[in-house]
Amino acid sequence: MSSPQQPDSQASAPFNIPTVGLILRTSDNVAFHVRAGILAESSPVFYDMFALSTQISTDESHGAKGASDTSPSSPTSSSPAAVPEVPENSNTLDALLRICYPISNPTFCDLDVMKPVLAAAHKYQMGFVLETLGIRLVELARDVPLRVYAIAIRYDMDDVARTAARQFLRHDWNPAGGHPAELDDISGSAYHRLLAYRRKCADALASMCTGLGWLPNTGWTFMQCDSCPPGAPAPYCWLRDCEVGRKPAGWFWQYYQGLAARLQNTPCEDALDDVLLVTEPVKKARDCSTCGTKAFEQMLRFMLKMKEEVGRTVSEITLEIR
Repeated sequence: MSSPQQPDSQASAPFNIPTVGLILRTSDNVAFHVRAGILAESSPVFYDMFALSTQISTDESHGAKGASDTSPSSPTSSSPAAVPEVPENSNTLDALLRICYPISNPTFCDLDVMKPVLAAAHKYQMGFVLETLGIRLVELARDVPLRVYAIAIRYDMDDVARTAARQFLRHDWNPAGGHPAELDDISGSAYHRLLAYRRKCADALASMCTGLGWLPNTGWTFMQCDSCPPGAPAPYCWLRDCEVGRKPAGWFWQYYQGLAARLQNTPCEDALDDVLLVTEPVKKARDCSTCGTKAFEQMLRFMLKMKEEVGRTVSEITLEIR
């Protein structure tokens, strides 16, 4: 029987040490000299793969496995004959191995580069690698939450999926505007659950904004001013721990309902980050001698309280994964 064909090129360090006794050949014909013990401990799939071809040695320092056996399936120190072929390309395998080895992890700036590494880690059941990649996915979810959500659902990364769903609330979403390719890899029900989560968050915030029962009664001028006309469509509002209801000032209620509408499009506290959301009501309140002098300070304080309440309300909504 002839020996296996040698790959055309060698991987970069540290996967180019010829004395290491096992070679993995990638789909683009690059040879990776690897320590079987590291991969066997990282992946039960690799462990089984190696066990089928040769007994894993406890000492690879000389690159020898089964030195007494010179058959092609059992590599020797002078000629490592076991060359398992893997379907991944060299870029994917290099990133995968670097996370397994005690060296610096690769940096993933592009989700498209990361996806095949995730697929390989999932296939080889590398739990630690998936956890490491999950940390990076959480970081990327801020900018591309829908893509990260779909990837997390596909690979059963529930915590990442929940984080991505929360980040998804920060973005306007128009289903008619198309969808990322990653959604094709998950079921329609998984996508529906994400949209249902978003709808529940928006509904909870809409309910919150029907009144001011969440706001502590700490001397808000817009609830006490007799100079401003009350908002015509405003209901009587009771503040938290307050037994007497009053109609808020018209300028404030109009402002508050604008915030409520904004939260329907972006149902999370980040929707309230725009500095104009403070300056606009201040302009409207300046015609009132009572509200005008205190409006800026009170709107800053009100916005902080409202962001806290929006965050608390949304945090009580749970995404159903399955």
